[in-house]
Amino acid sequence: MQPLELFSSRKEWAIFFVVCAAIFCVNIALSYRSYCDLVERKFYDAEAVVISQNLKINKHNKPYWVLRLKSDKLGSFYTTTNEDIKPITGRDLRLVLITDKIEFIDFLRGFYAPSFHIALKPTVDQSGEYAAPLYDIFVSFLADQHSNPMMQELFPALFLAAPQSKELRNSVVKYAAAHLIALSGFHLSILTVVLGVLLGLPYRFFQQRFFPYRNGYIDLGIITLIILGWYLVFTGIVPSLLRAYAMLVFGMFLVFRHIALISFQTLAIVSIVLISFDPSLLFSIGFILSVSGVYFIFLYLHHFKNRPKIETAIGLSVYVFTAMLPIVHYYFAPSAYSQLISPILTLIYAPFFIIELALHLAIFGDLLDPFLIAAIEWQTKEWNFTVPIWIALPYVALSIAAIFHRYIHYLFMLVLIGWLLVQYLFYPWLY
Repeated sequence: MQPLELFSSRKEWAIFFVVCAAIFCVNIALSYRSYCDLVERKFYDAEAVVISQNLKINKHNKPYWVLRLKSDKLGSFYTTTNEDIKPITGRDLRLVLITDKIEFIDFLRGFYAPSFHIALKPTVDQSGEYAAPLYDIFVSFLADQHSNPMMQELFPALFLAAPQSKELRNSVVKYAAAHLIALSGFHLSILTVVLGVLLGLPYRFFQQRFFPYRNGYIDLGIITLIILGWYLVFTGIVPSLLRAYAMLVFGMFLVFRHIALISFQTLAIVSIVLISFDPSLLFSIGFILSVSGVYFIFLYLHHFKNRPKIETAIGLSVYVFTAMLPIVHYYFAPSAYSQLISPILTLIYAPFFIIELALHLAIFGDLLDPFLIAAIEWQTKEWNFTVPIWIALPYVALSIAAIFHRYIHYLFMLVLIGWLLVQYLFYPWLY
């Protein structure tokens, strides 16, 4: 039986777009009202949590801190301070923002505002001692199992989307492994399988004895979605993880309705719905890269169906890595020869993630640290490779056109081969 399509007529698509456009306009209006509340006075008292802090040097050779903050009312934004502050990532702040130069488009994408009167907002328990939030307790549980500072950052970032230092981000970019560290659909798929295995055994035991009439797939699916939904909220609703969770929820709905799951239509519907409810996702690099990665997975499966599983796994890893290069380098410049092993890292990542998760739960999280530290400290030739928008846009157009005809897809693959040669063979010698 051929899977059905969710929308089978232009009328249904038109209704969908009209509804999403209406929701988008309502949320834009709500965002604009929040923006007006922010800028109606020059000085705004704000409360926010520190997502990351990076030390910079100004043109007068003096150090200052760039703080990335997140507020329930204002979303994500940036500020700077010249004060000599200690590590405060994850802590709550009170500060006064200077708002007279903030534009609405900046408010949507994550604005910068000068500030003063920055002060920590301590969390205290009944005894008057600092009481760490549950999230901080979990971060400390992971970090305390390691002695190396880089490892202390890596695993909280890997499991809980904790902030990363510039040094760790650079080490990850060196291997083109940002998609493996930042929580995304890859992690969600691994966790879904792990939860399915862990919950399936006890569920089957009780099902056979007490409720054999229940559909185990539906029950386990709902339980898994509840757990992963809590995980999504607990880790701060990371945009790439939000996209993945929405697709998981939608995907389960489609499977139970016998509607095609792996399709461009599914990706388009989920992306449009998410953007209509949160217009700021249009400016989220994590969300854009996440959607792009899933698109190229679907594009590969669209043109290379019914291949052996091993061939599909290897081909998909190489294909998605190469196809993402022009988009990634539109946003990020660093390039290195070590990035060429990214497909291999992708292939071995699932068992690595599960092993590390088990080791950390057993409080043996540092067992593989020597190998990871050696990989991070390994030096290789690096250079900057930036893709201008006049190249990025035609590339995106070609990748979309590659859906419709295999000869256009052949052209797209030739472009990918040429891109690999230029970026990793010819350009480094000119750099």
